[in-house]
Amino acid sequence: MIDNRFLAGERELTEDDLRPYLQPLGRSIDLSPIDERIEEIREDDDIDAHSSLIDAELAPTLHRTLDLTHNEAADAGLWHYLCTLQFPGFVHYRWDHVFDPESPGNMEEKFLKAGTDAYSNALHRIWWGAELTYEEGDSGEVEDRDYSRTKRVLGFQELANDILDHDFARYVPVTHACGDLLCHDALNEIKDEGTYADPPSNSDIVSRTTTLLREELTVRRVEMMEEDDIVETIEDLRDDVMRREAGWA
Repeated sequence: MIDNRFLAGERELTEDDLRPYLQPLGRSIDLSPIDERIEEIREDDDIDAHSSLIDAELAPTLHRTLDLTHNEAADAGLWHYLCTLQFPGFVHYRWDHVFDPESPGNMEEKFLKAGTDAYSNALHRIWWGAELTYEEGDSGEVEDRDYSRTKRVLGFQELANDILDHDFARYVPVTHACGDLLCHDALNEIKDEGTYADPPSNSDIVSRTTTLLREELTVRRVEMMEEDDIVETIEDLRDDVMRREAGWA
């Protein structure tokens, strides 16, 4: 049913279309806060269609509203339902620039990926980006969660992609350290200090640092690393990249 007409936004699916394939989640969730936040984002003149800022601005509301267990969030069907039936307009607004009728796979995955792939599905990637980067408030209540790191990560598409596309993202201390040390604010502050002559672009720094980190963690058991060791490792790799001494031709 997810054909080129649907991917192009020329056809919608209904609950009746998919009823034979739907299974209950076991509880009810009011999705109206997500609808309302999407509408606010679309009306904001400072947020362009297709921008990664859309992900950053939607993430807190999406994550608070879909207060899921990890088992629930790992169910690909949940995200297929949300993207194809509940929020297809959002998926098109955010991603229709990747649709190519001759090669529709990039757009198709925004509706139909998920499960163990935290990178591709339009809503799944935002939810997991928030899940792996938010901080609990002192009260432990959903309303008191701090999503400032989430917004820094998801608002920088290279950083979000390079974190979510690597297995190390599942270990929260590593994701938090990457979010803190490789965000635009942190990199721009270092550049302003003038420590490194001719440093690479922020996107290049993130891409090369996370690649080196992935390689580093193939020979180290990340769960045995202390948080200070994780931070020091990422700082050392980042600084080598900024000096253009790591992985540069």
